[in-house]
Formats: sequence, C-alpha cells, structure tokens
Amino acid sequence: MTVVVLTPGDTGFARDLRAALLDLDVDPVLAEPRTTDRRELRDAFARAKGGAVVHVCGDAAATVPAPLGETGPEEWDRRGERPLREALATFQAAHDHFAAAGGGRLVLVTSTAGISGAASVVPFVAAAEGVRAMAKSAARQWGERSITVNAVLVPLALLAPGAAGVTSFLTPPALGAPATLHDVAAAVRWFTGADSTGITGATVVADGGAVMAP
Repeated sequence: MTVVVLTPGDTGFARDLRAALLDLDVDPVLAEPRTTDRRELRDAFARAKGGAVVHVCGDAAATVPAPLGETGPEEWDRRGERPLREALATFQAAHDHFAAAGGGRLVLVTSTAGISGAASVVPFVAAAEGVRAMAKSAARQWGERSITVNAVLVPLALLAPGAAGVTSFLTPPALGAPATLHDVAAAVRWFTGADSTGITGATVVADGGAVMAP
C-alpha cells in the first residue's frame, strides 16, 4: 500500500480525498493542521515514512466571494498569500525529506480557477496559478534528485462547496458532468505511484472536460 501525506490536512476536501484514496488502496496520512513551519512538516513526513506528499491548496475560507475592488491587504493575505506560503513550506519540507530518501513524489491539488479565472475570488485564483507555477519550477530544479512534482486541478465547487455559485469554467463539462472525488483520487494515486516515474511538471485537469488547458 502506498503511503502518502496530505497537507494541509485540516480542510474538508483533504479529509474527503483521504477517504477516497483509502478506497484505492492508498494509505493517506493527514498532516498536522496548516503550518508554514518547514521543520514541523519535514518531521511529519519522516514519521509517516511515505514516498509521496499531496498538498491541497484551497479551502472554504480562501474562496469566499468578495469584489476585487473591496479586497484589502488583510483579505489578500488570508486568501492569497497564506495559500502560497503554506505551499512553499510544504514544497521545501518535501524536498528535504525526499532528498534524504533518494527521491519521492510531490502532488499539488488545487482548483482549475487558476487557469480559467473566477469572478469574486481573485486572491485565491492568483494563489492557485502561482502554486502551479511553483510546482513546475520545482519539477525542473529537483528532477535530477528523482523528485517528481505534478499538479491535479479540480473544479472550484469540489474543492470548496461553498463557492459553487462562482463561475470558474470555460464550457460545460464535455463528459456531461464534472469530475467526482473518485476521479480526482485516481489521478492522485497514479502520480504518487511507481508508474509515474517518467512524468514531472505535468498538469492533469480532472474536471470532466470543462477546462481543456495545460
């Protein structure tokens, strides 16, 4: 059974994803509630003894709709800067852990809103696309150490059900319905497994075919 660490582990989506991964013969360990402490995260990864880290970027708090013109510095920090700082700490700690272990898998899960844009959640949209860029840059830097970094993008409503009314897609899903949590878990499982060894810096959009962009 593949052991993965989910961080931040205190979001509703992370807990739901954990349950879906368990059904796919993956053993997901929820990390401590969100932190930007690199040492704490590195110690958590070492205790779990897993070969993969899955970072969830986005939650209900980050995706509360608010007009851009009325978004002040504190709101921007909470909904935009915080997700970026959390991702940075996770990426750095995962690198420390994987470098010592001789390699590993890092998977980012966030919303397609970073690609498509979404009205009224601009700070989070900026964070989602910023973290995806971070993942691609990390993939280039760490590939020589056998560390892969890939991204799985999901509909905003799946990541944060409270944001269901925010338009964040380009067209209706080509398959007639958005991706389910099981679909997302299957993509995450593949990226955390041995079969994905030759893939890094990739973005898989698990949304039923609404946002068809890399």
